[in-house]
This record gives sequence, structure tokens and C-alpha cells, in this order.
Amino acid sequence: MRSRTKTTATALAAATLLGGLTACLPGGGAGSAAEVGKQARAAKATAVPPSPSPSAKGDGGPLATRSGQEILTQAYEATRKAESAHVTAKVDYQGKPMRIDLSLDKKGHCNGAVRLEGMGKLDIIKSTELVHFRGDAAYWRGAARERHTPQKQTDQMVATLADRWVKIPASDPRAASMTGSCDLDKLTGDFGKGSPLARKGETTTVDGVPALAVTSPARQGTQTDYVATRGKPYILKSTVSGDTAGEALFSAFDVPVDTASPQDSDVLDLGKIGGPVGESV
Repeated sequence: MRSRTKTTATALAAATLLGGLTACLPGGGAGSAAEVGKQARAAKATAVPPSPSPSAKGDGGPLATRSGQEILTQAYEATRKAESAHVTAKVDYQGKPMRIDLSLDKKGHCNGAVRLEGMGKLDIIKSTELVHFRGDAAYWRGAARERHTPQKQTDQMVATLADRWVKIPASDPRAASMTGSCDLDKLTGDFGKGSPLARKGETTTVDGVPALAVTSPARQGTQTDYVATRGKPYILKSTVSGDTAGEALFSAFDVPVDTASPQDSDVLDLGKIGGPVGESV
């Protein structure tokens, strides 16, 4: 069985933190999603975003009479059908701790941030037309190390790009390393049938939402999925313990993703500069 949190790390984080961002990324035209942004903010004001909370007893609702395999199969199906979701995760990526905080949908839109030890923080917003990204100084220095960029060019790049939004057309092939992380279908693509070895655990809550824990074998460890027992049986939280450890939380199901362009007059359009970033600043 594929680990849920391992899948999250692979699907959401792999390319956003690699060295392709130091290449020239041409800018595009204006791409605003203000109306979607308004809907997202309004929906989030009333949504219940699941996140970890202390355990609490409760009944398992209609799931209580079903087997662990049946519960997981139903939960995977419900989660797979969601049009959008918010994902936060703590995983190991290439031996380093990574934190992911990302809203994404099946249209390829996303908004959030990724943090990796030794590579700083990367913010990303993707609409239909544009990708905006913003790395801190640690991110750009880490990206420069990946490309073996000379120190002088690294310092110039950090001075120009650190904590500054940069834009690129979503259609540009060179944006693929970032936009590939924004597809909810890819993230939930391996949500199939529950393992026949799945076993029901205790009832608890995930940020106030009643949930039922279901454990199943994972590679060299144990996976525990926390399934909502109120409303649709979404996966609210998934953990893996053992040789490979990690945690992922899912919330804000079907809440529109806010993809409005940053309200910042200093957004850098690298297409107007030309050449690799290290040679252009």
C-alpha cells in the first residue's frame, strides 16, 4: 500500500523546491481571479477547517457498523470526489523535514506555501493564467546551491528576488515543476479501496469534527486515517508511523481556492529581463 503522507509529499512538494526556479521564467499578462478570491474568503469564514485537536470520545455514527475496509473505501471515494481541499502536512523529504500548507483544486489552481529545512519558504499562487511565486532569502540561496551558482551571482539573485513576488504564465512549460503540485486529482489519485487488513480504532475529534480512526499496514509501518463521522466521510487526517513517518491533514473541502494575483506593485516579470536569473540581476 502506498503511504498517504508519502503520496502527499511526492505530489505536492517535489518540484517546487528544486533548482528550476533559478532559470529564466518569462512573465505573462494580467491574470486576476478577484471574484473567486471573494468566494473563497467568504466560504472560509464559515467553513470548519480540520486540524489536530486533543482526542475525545464520541460515537462512530453510521460508520460504526461497517468494517475498517468498508469505511476506508467509502472515505477514499468521498475525498476523491471533492472539487477542492486544503492540505497541511509534515513529512520527510530527502531526509529533511518539510511542511506543506496548500489549498488546491481539480482545475489546477492552488494557493499556499512549502517550507523545507535548508531551503527556506516558497509561497505560490496559481490561477488559470498565471503562476506567482515568492521565495525568502533562504529559499533562493538553497536554489542557487542546487545549481552550483557562483557566490557573486547568488548574492545578486538574493538581493533582487528574496521576499519578492515573481510571475510566469501558467502555460509556460518551465512552470511545470511548480504547477504539477497544484492538481487535486493527482494528490487523491491513489485513493482506491481500503485494505482488507484495515481495522477500526477509537473515536476522536479532528479540530472539533467527530472522526473514527482506521489503521492499516503501510510499508515498514502503520497508517492511520481519521474519517469524518459527521457529514460526508472525508479523510480529515492521515498519519504514518514507523521507518517512514509523516502526517497530513485535509480540510476546506469544496471551498473555492483564492487565486487572485498578489496586491503588490513590485511583482517581478522576468520575461522583461531575459536570460537566466543569475545572469540578469
